[in-house]
Amino acid sequence: MKVPGERFYQMSNVIFQYKLTPIQFVVYSYLVCCAGQKEKCWPSIKTIAARCSCSENSVRSAIKVLDERGFVRKVETFRTELNGKSRQTNNTYFILPLPNVPKAG
Repeated sequence: MKVPGERFYQMSNVIFQYKLTPIQFVVYSYLVCCAGQKEKCWPSIKTIAARCSCSENSVRSAIKVLDERGFVRKVETFRTELNGKSRQTNNTYFILPLPNVPKAG
């Protein structure tokens, strides 16, 4: 059955060897899906939480781990308002090549 607006993305099967928690896995999967072929995306924390069925705090924690472990690079993005003040907007997430697989032990 065809779903309107249906899109697909690919992810290496090796992802299961990194021992990500379910929330880390689903957040990473969502970022990969959003990035597509561009290798970067900028969904809001609120959107990620809604799409991944978890809390905003869980998303923040997952992104922190994904960034620390080298799956993504998070870049805080700012824009200048008309009054000259800088305001943070959605972060930009760069999908990185998968890190080395952890050794079994």
